[in-house]
Amino acid sequence: MPVTVNVAGQVGQIRLPTSKALWPLFETVINSIQSLEESDTKKKVIVIDALRPEHTQLKTGEQGRTIIEEQAHFEAFTVTDNGNGFNSQNHQSFLEAYSQLKVKKGCKGIGRFLWLKAFDKVTVDSIYYEGNHWYSRTFDFALTGINPEQNAKELKAVYPEQQTIVKLQNFKSPYRDAVAYSLESLAKKLIEHCLPYFITGKCPEIILKDNCGENFNLNRYYEKTYRDSLHQDLMILKDRTYTLYHMRISEGTDRHELHLCANNREVKSYALSTFIPDMKKKLVSDEGTYYYVGYLAGDYLDEAVNTERSDFDFSDAPLFGGTKETEIVETAVNYIRAYLNDELTKVADEKKTQIDMLVKSKRPQYRLLLNRRPEVYDQIPAGLTEDKLDVELYKHQQKWELDTVQKKRDIEEQVKRAATQDPSFQKLFDEYCENISELSRASLAEYVIRRKAVIDLLEKALEVDENGRYSKESRIHSIICPMQTISDEIRFDDMNLWLIDDRLAYHHFLASDKKMNTISVLDSDVEKRMDLAIFDAALSYTADPENISSITIVELKRPQRDDLATEETDPITQVYDYVTDIKQSKVKKANGRGFGNVEQVAFYCYVVADMTSTLRKSAARAGLIETQDKEGYFGYNSAIGMYIEVISYDKLLKDAKQRNRALFDKLFEPKLKDLKHPEVLGNGNFV
Repeated sequence: MPVTVNVAGQVGQIRLPTSKALWPLFETVINSIQSLEESDTKKKVIVIDALRPEHTQLKTGEQGRTIIEEQAHFEAFTVTDNGNGFNSQNHQSFLEAYSQLKVKKGCKGIGRFLWLKAFDKVTVDSIYYEGNHWYSRTFDFALTGINPEQNAKELKAVYPEQQTIVKLQNFKSPYRDAVAYSLESLAKKLIEHCLPYFITGKCPEIILKDNCGENFNLNRYYEKTYRDSLHQDLMILKDRTYTLYHMRISEGTDRHELHLCANNREVKSYALSTFIPDMKKKLVSDEGTYYYVGYLAGDYLDEAVNTERSDFDFSDAPLFGGTKETEIVETAVNYIRAYLNDELTKVADEKKTQIDMLVKSKRPQYRLLLNRRPEVYDQIPAGLTEDKLDVELYKHQQKWELDTVQKKRDIEEQVKRAATQDPSFQKLFDEYCENISELSRASLAEYVIRRKAVIDLLEKALEVDENGRYSKESRIHSIICPMQTISDEIRFDDMNLWLIDDRLAYHHFLASDKKMNTISVLDSDVEKRMDLAIFDAALSYTADPENISSITIVELKRPQRDDLATEETDPITQVYDYVTDIKQSKVKKANGRGFGNVEQVAFYCYVVADMTSTLRKSAARAGLIETQDKEGYFGYNSAIGMYIEVISYDKLLKDAKQRNRALFDKLFEPKLKDLKHPEVLGNGNFV
């Protein structure tokens, strides 16, 4: 009798993602289990042959593990059982698509078509006993249907037992390529798919072997690896009862998972770290480290499984008062949280300590985030490196800011609707104002922390190295401002001009380590190179807001350089010459037109260098006045029209620290009363 549907058409309609590549094999094994359930055979056995290419070679590696010398995928499978076989009734059911013969066992009557989704051909060879006679039935199943058509042949010889062999031939790519090469990995997947049978003790003996000499008794493997960790809960949801099996597995998996089962087989799995961030790595108990694996079963899941048994269809659940998949999973996750409470509490405590230490010592800008949003502790995964933890905190900081922006938009919408009298408006408005205040403090914290880091970096750069040498001028220059750039090429945060003067941060145009004849706002043929040239737009009212009100020149020298008294090396003379050269040139607007009289522009010059004897001679020769702290000089050259300061690196550092001291003290030693959650600071001292 021919198959009553178009086989190729039916196979084409079936969904089988590569993540479910082994589903056809699983289907075959389940069929064998069900056949043995109906059989009177005393010793029930299933043998699974996983066949690799004939040239495959195996060798023994560390700890006696078998290693495949070269890539050797599985190219075919043979499943042999001693169940009832393809007797007349079972054969007829096979020929009928969507057969109802095993509907009570959860069978959809379509599993055979899964075979042809992943394999070119399936051969069935069955010996069975029927009507007091032995019979043999053999046929091939392919996209063309059953070929050749063969009726059962009576066998004259007496066979001691029945046997059915199903050969899944020519494993197709990409399904073949999606399966791990390890036979042990295949053993674990088979056990996990059929776990309810193992749990209930109703699983026949299953032997898995390959054609390279490796084999596993799945029943013994289950006893050794899975059984001892098995516990179960009754889960109640909307008057429906489910069974949740808890297992702790030391080997065999690389993540914590929840599996949803239907009709005694695994259907769908979820990574638990998606729901519980602290479950990204192995948990620790008194018995050792392990991964948690949960299996959820119930009548409702049996009813909702799809035709391919690869997913669930809960589309009608809301309409008929049923339960959505998300509700089932979330409830199961809550049960899992309770079951793993001790381990998860320990992980959470260790993670909180790690976060608090990082925030206290290096990232105080996140104190406000953790104080105002303590749920962040739970949302950050455990076991992260310091760098990754920093990234996670930054993400949550950004989310806080986005939430605040959304509140602002909601407020604007209510104002548009004239809904300001609504009680919810005031609550929303208050939350927005509070968040804005806190975020402003957090932004200020970030700003202050960056300044402290830059000061620390400069201080380190000024130290003598292990070879007794000081940093080159270029290193100091790069900390203050990137070299060989102009202002349009530099991010605002990359410029640290505030080290010299806070006012320099806001300017019209900046050139760093550029020759005069390459600076776009100058019309000059001079090839001298200024370390820093800063052109500042007028701040007061003027008919032309693009006018340049001042030009600042910064000259840097290598730390401890002591040859600054000659005409070629004297930095004071150098900046005098720069000013003279600029005045003899023209300052241009963006459109190329001149600004007019450069003589009206104020010039400010800074020489930054160590106060060596030669630099002091140069300052005295220039008629500059020494500062009270003996760490610098200042003066005004009326002939040239410029103000000049000579600043030592020690003074530069000291002044920068002093200007920011109040902010540093406030951020790094906050008062206890300012914190809702002072534990963020650990056991530090407060002022």
